[in-house]
Amino acid sequence: MGSLAATNQLLTEQSSKLRLSATLEINELVQERLNSGKRVVHLGFGEATFPLQKDVLEAHRGASQDTNYVAVAGLQALRESVSRFQSRRLAFPISPDQVVIAPGSKPLLFALFDILRGDVLLPRPSWVSYEPQVTHAGKRLFWVETDEEDRHTITASSLEATYNAAVATGGDPRIMLINSPSNPTGRAFSEATIETITRFCKSHNITIISDEIYSDITFADEHRGSACASGRLNTDQVILTGGLSKTYSAGGWRVGFAVFPPTQFGKTVQRAVLAYASECWSAASAPAQQAAAIAFDTSPSMDLYRQQVAMVHKHCTLRLYEALRNCGLAVPEPKGAFYVYPSFHPYTRQLEQMGVRTSVGLSRWLIEECGIAALPGSVFGEDDTGLPGGRFRLRMATSYLYFRDQQERYSKGYQLLNGIMEENSSPELPLLDEAIAALETAVAKLKSVA
Repeated sequence: MGSLAATNQLLTEQSSKLRLSATLEINELVQERLNSGKRVVHLGFGEATFPLQKDVLEAHRGASQDTNYVAVAGLQALRESVSRFQSRRLAFPISPDQVVIAPGSKPLLFALFDILRGDVLLPRPSWVSYEPQVTHAGKRLFWVETDEEDRHTITASSLEATYNAAVATGGDPRIMLINSPSNPTGRAFSEATIETITRFCKSHNITIISDEIYSDITFADEHRGSACASGRLNTDQVILTGGLSKTYSAGGWRVGFAVFPPTQFGKTVQRAVLAYASECWSAASAPAQQAAAIAFDTSPSMDLYRQQVAMVHKHCTLRLYEALRNCGLAVPEPKGAFYVYPSFHPYTRQLEQMGVRTSVGLSRWLIEECGIAALPGSVFGEDDTGLPGGRFRLRMATSYLYFRDQQERYSKGYQLLNGIMEENSSPELPLLDEAIAALETAVAKLKSVA
């Protein structure tokens, strides 16, 4: 009691609600188990682990002695590279002046939530860090319910219902954050859903923050839609964020970007973000920015690397999806990124017989009894007291199923990427095979419960 009182006197209300990110927490738990000699199938952490593209790696090495601060908005060469790449991807011109670079996309999201007025609409489920970011900014969060089957599709009725409920309780929803392809579901918005979201937000004067960190890892052209496409970024209240971490396997370099509309709205928010940055992070790492300028290039070599990465992720993620489906789990088919989002609710009776009644309990049972690390749906906003479909969801990442360690990442990684381009390629992924076998064993344990 005394400790709690002391904490309340020491910390602000917002900071006292924060906790270690669930993704980082499970990674540390896995490492502890490995250090104690226990076997773990690591499906809990979404860190891309391919070898760096060789030109990008060489650029970073060559710039390693550059210790100078660069401009707060970012290295000019990198801003130009991002603008060219996004101009091509979104099929309309974007100027380097619209781009701001930061040490990862996380700080940019924190800045935007701090700067923009109003409360936040967020699809349920969403990445674990969005909700704490909203909390940190002292804003109220209102969950937008998604389709129960795919946990991603958003309807006009769900948007209106959330908005009206927010207003009725004194809320002021003026921001909506979306993420496609999605962490945790692996799903991607259809053009129809994007149109529904953008039309709703425009009619209610709501700013869209479109986190497109996985936009290059899509499994078919029809899943490449963006709320920033069709010229919307240059006309609507839409802000695009992305970064180097997922496609380019360089999360530790911490390079993210935001692209703002060239409108009065965009310029106003961009100026505020730059002022915020100048007092917060000053600038991202100079060597990492120089390497990122090569990574975001539209050269044939970088286009090939992006294609290879997406193809391997697709192969591995869909294989895991098929295995989960064959185990009798309810799982939406992933359309991008490297995540699957199964629900164990077909085994509700067996789980409850074992005393497992929540996604947290299920996650603990899997790692303690089966050696499988996966994140509970509740850290993504699922309701552990609600319907079984939500209570028993887990997010599983495939990104740690390629290499056993850093040495193998580089001794075998380039061969894996090059081989995926061969006709009828079926790469050998022993860690994936081990993961599937472990999951099949776990489900067999469930089935054996009387």
